[in-house]
Formats: sequence, structure tokens, C-alpha cells
Amino acid sequence: MRSLRRQHILLPLLFAALPVTAPVFAQPVPAQSGALLARSDAAASALEKNPRFKNLSPQYRQEIAEFMAGNTLFVLLHELAHTAASQMQIPALDRKEDAVDSFAVTQLVKLSSGFPDRVLEESARGWFLSDQRGQENGDPVQYYDEHGIDQERAYQIVCLMVGTGEDKYKHLAAATKLPKDRQESCAEDFSTASNTWDMTLKPHLRSPDQPKTKIDVVYGDATGKLEPAAQALRAMRLLETVAERMADTYAWPAPFAIEMQSCGYANAQWLPKARKLALCYELAADFGDLYRGYGDRPSNNETRKPRAR
Repeated sequence: MRSLRRQHILLPLLFAALPVTAPVFAQPVPAQSGALLARSDAAASALEKNPRFKNLSPQYRQEIAEFMAGNTLFVLLHELAHTAASQMQIPALDRKEDAVDSFAVTQLVKLSSGFPDRVLEESARGWFLSDQRGQENGDPVQYYDEHGIDQERAYQIVCLMVGTGEDKYKHLAAATKLPKDRQESCAEDFSTASNTWDMTLKPHLRSPDQPKTKIDVVYGDATGKLEPAAQALRAMRLLETVAERMADTYAWPAPFAIEMQSCGYANAQWLPKARKLALCYELAADFGDLYRGYGDRPSNNETRKPRAR
């Protein structure tokens, strides 16, 4: 089983010296379609049904739901790159984990019409909060680990989002204090990452007359503290939105499934023999705990969840 750690992509290491304080992402609420807002509201309402979230304000529950969804979405897209490499027999990727991470970032941008903007942006914030938790708990990613340090990863995601040139991501540069000269090179980084994957997957693009590959979506049973995470992700239509895009865009060699399930541990992985991409509810629940411990402060009449020591 491959252990899931936050990984880095092919970008310079200049951010390693930046301060570890988590940036503030406060911003005006972006205009969204009624359907997207309804899904986000439904995800927040799903949390309300559980005693752990019932006494929180609707706004704070929505922030938790969007953070949980955004970071779970990134993990799902990361594992889908492994799925594509396996199913489509893509030749050995140079620095494989780096490459599949860049796939996740570029696909996040392409899914911008399928999720509220803040869901996509939360995938960047998660790395900052993960770094902060690791530093406080004395368990940061080691420099010799096969995966990159969380703070570096956070800035790299921000850089790629800023590199799209879309106005809705510009505030991320200011919020994270991304240096001006680095911002100017982010467009090239995003273009390189996007074009590399576009060229790699071009032979596997689905033509209009090709039937869509069946990608099953399964939300397995979840009980106890995992239940609100399961309900929130279902309300957000997380798996369905990704599966529909993947089936529309690519001609997969064989049907497969994307399944959320209770695992007993936090992880996600592509299982080639079962042709199933499995994501653990425990992972999504941990993202919710991460936000309550290290994310934006709730209003004065609410209590932040105590940080683990």
C-alpha cells in the first residue's frame, strides 16, 4: 500500500526559506451559479446533522465543508493520475510523484466550472495548515523524505493557480506573499505543466463519436464521526463531478470505479487489480479536523477545536 503524503511538483525550491505562518485567505465571496451555491450549502447542512458540528455557525460549517471537499478533491485527482498511468500504460514518468501532482493542479483548474471557487482554493490552503500542524506536533515531512515539504507544496500550488492568469486566483498571490518576480514566472510553470500532460494524454482523448467509458461512483457506508464527512462530500457531488469529466474527456481502456469507503486509516490509492480508486472517509474527516484546529478562527461565540499535541 502506498502511503499518502503531500508531494511537490517540478518547480524551484525558493519558497523553503519563507516563514511558516499560515497565510490569511480572507476575500470577498465570489459570484457563483445557483447550482454550485446550493451544493455548497447542502454540504454545510450535512455537517449540521452531526453533534460535532451542530453548534457551529452556518458560515463556519460551510468553510469546513469547502476545505474538506477541496483537499479531498486534490487527493482524488492525484490518484487519478496514477490511474491514468496504469490504465493507459503511460511510459515511466520522470519523478513520478512530481508528475502526478502537476496533473492534479492542472485538472483542478479545468474543473473550475464544476465546483465553487473556494473549494478549489482550499486545496492550496490545506498544505499551509498541514505544515503548521506538523511543525507544532513535531512531525514535519523530513527533507530526505521522498515527498516534498508541505510549505513548499503550498506555494507551488498557489504559483500554478496564479499562473493560469485567471483573475479569481490573483488574490492568492497577495494572501501568501508570493514574491512579485516569482509571480511573473508562474505563467510559464503552469503552461509547462499543462502542456506536458496534454501531450501525454492526447492519444487517449475521447472523440465525439466514441462511447464514454463507464466510471462507477460509490459512496460506501460511513458511521460515527465519519458520517458527516461522507454526507458533505456526497452533497458536493465530489465523485460524480470528477467521474463525469474524466469519462467525457478521455477514452479509458477499461471501466473502473471511484469509491469512498471506511478504511480504519487515512489514505487513498489506485488498486489496479480491482480497477478501483479508493479514498478513505478518514482522510476527509482529518481535513475537517485540520481546519477546525488550524484554519480561520470562528466567530466569538464559537470554540475552535483544541489542537492535537
